[in-house]
Amino acid sequence: MQFKKLFTIAVAALLMTACAKETANDYDYYEDLSLKAWISQHRPELKDNYQDYDKRGYYLDILNAGDTEAKPLNDTICWVRFNLTGRDLQGNIILTRNAREAELAGSFTKYTHYVPYYMYCGDAFYTLNEGTWLAMRKEQKLGAEFLAAKGAELGLSDEKYLLRIGSEVMLYMPSRVTGSVGGDGGYEGQFALEEGKPFIATIEICDTVKNPLQREALDVDAFCKANGGLMIYTTKDDKGENKQTTEVEGVELVAIPTTMEDTNHPHLNANRWVSACDTIAQLYVNHRFDPTTTPEEMIYDLDFNQKVSTVDNKYPTYGQVKYGPYVAGMEPYVSEGSVSELNRKIAEALKERFHSDEPYAGVEELVKEGADSVGLSGKAKIWYIGRFLDGFIFDTNIDEVKEIIYGEVVSKGSALEYTPEEGGLIEAFYYTIPTMRFGQWGALITTSTFGYGASGQNGATSSSSSGYSSSYYDYLNYLNYYNYYNSYYGYGGMGGYGGYGGYGGYYGNYYDSYYGGGYYDPYYSGYYGNYYNSYDTEEEVVTTTTSTEIPSYSPLIFEFYIEPAKE
Repeated sequence: MQFKKLFTIAVAALLMTACAKETANDYDYYEDLSLKAWISQHRPELKDNYQDYDKRGYYLDILNAGDTEAKPLNDTICWVRFNLTGRDLQGNIILTRNAREAELAGSFTKYTHYVPYYMYCGDAFYTLNEGTWLAMRKEQKLGAEFLAAKGAELGLSDEKYLLRIGSEVMLYMPSRVTGSVGGDGGYEGQFALEEGKPFIATIEICDTVKNPLQREALDVDAFCKANGGLMIYTTKDDKGENKQTTEVEGVELVAIPTTMEDTNHPHLNANRWVSACDTIAQLYVNHRFDPTTTPEEMIYDLDFNQKVSTVDNKYPTYGQVKYGPYVAGMEPYVSEGSVSELNRKIAEALKERFHSDEPYAGVEELVKEGADSVGLSGKAKIWYIGRFLDGFIFDTNIDEVKEIIYGEVVSKGSALEYTPEEGGLIEAFYYTIPTMRFGQWGALITTSTFGYGASGQNGATSSSSSGYSSSYYDYLNYLNYYNYYNSYYGYGGMGGYGGYGGYGGYYGNYYDSYYGGGYYDPYYSGYYGNYYNSYDTEEEVVTTTTSTEIPSYSPLIFEFYIEPAKE
């Protein structure tokens, strides 16, 4: 009897092991059954809207069929801007690009730029999770029950459907087609989705871009023309032809001024934005920028309430916010009016911080007084505000501005040390700072080529304590064909002077060889976009660092002040 009992237990244990192995191997099957049961109970009209791509399936709902005149997303390889909100089956928000929804989730932050994702959408899902990519690139098949229930309302009669600009869909996905969905409970409103759980994604296609470099260039040029005017400098080659071949519609190419009296000199010309270098496109500098005046005085050159367009004379719509001022419906970017008020407060703060003793005289007076240029080898201390083209401030080292934006100053700012031989800054500074005077305000606008590169900067929240550091980086957003090199313009390696293959000789032609000399190593090392929060525990100090996301191919604006040179 004892032997029989032991044998029975052993067989039962073996069967349990076999069942456990079988269950583990067939998890996808059981998750599919669970999701199908949920759909049957909660969204029965979607039962026949199951999309099956070699056992990688999901259920599809269509909220908006999209612009019928627009080409489908799979017509060509492109970059796509799309809003995304993800929930679990209980309706809990896992991640969102919407500020209001992030507030509901308890994860809204003032340092997060709540705008649509901007990602590469090609022949494989390098930057998109698999389910999102399948919806964007594959033909969808609609069931008869769904068409009968919603077809007329959506303007759809064919069972075949392709996503295009304006399409808004919901995907009910099993875990195997969601990709890596998770977070740390902070940045971008993300919370971790339990492993092996279905995911509901609401996707709205806002815009498509075939050539992100061209789109950046158009955006930068349009912004400059709408905010003070644009002038492009050029030099002649041996045949008398312009070396600068990039032409901008409605903008004249003019010879680089050789004297301070030349009316095309950046200190005198009516156009506020001029070429920072005669051989490089879409890197412009404003020598007459003065942020201590208010928009009402019509001298403040960055009017983010200007709605500029680069596409068929229409405002490209990024979600609910047109391409103009950043409006999130939340402090401090509540409305268009609040953006103007924000700039007014910043102007007053800068005036008090840097010019409380006497008003800022402007570059014309600095020139008269004989202030020295920083020059090629000069060192400088710089205070700055970094913005996107919609006015969102992604970084600053000025405490008064931090107070206005965040409502507090957790980490005291210090001047940016501009020391050319040490590198460490974005490349745009090495083309603009040498031309500036000590004690001068300026502004620059640049494409990603001279900013953070094609890959941008990942948004992340990391913490460290007792020498240990851990981080969450949503690096999958940036794995694409473009990110294995810094930009399309031909960068080589990060190898010190002359290390970038494409532009090693440009300093030799810079303003008639004024900047002749070595090429700096502007390797950016995460200097910008960091917001710190430290707190004590009983045994250790824990520091949390949040870096604002700089999306791929993002133009940037820097307003900056160069401290007067010490005697």
